[in-house]
Amino acid sequence: MLVTIIYNIDFRSSAYSLKESILDEWDDADINLLGINNTLNNAKYQVQFNGNIIYSSRIVTSNASIISLIEDILNPSTTT
Repeated sequence: MLVTIIYNIDFRSSAYSLKESILDEWDDADINLLGINNTLNNAKYQVQFNGNIIYSSRIVTSNASIISLIEDILNPSTTT
């Protein structure tokens, strides 16, 4: 799995923390970090999973929230 974290340079520590949290859960994950000086589509913090945006905002969310989003993708609910 490929996770790309695009972050405003003000959020560098949060991005690196998320990287470590993801690797704690999935040690075989490939993680790209990309620091930007401004915003990307009006977002300062964006997380992509296998090329799809799963989080994009002007603020950082918790690592647990991102982990949960990834888990939901990897283990979709079978209830309808």
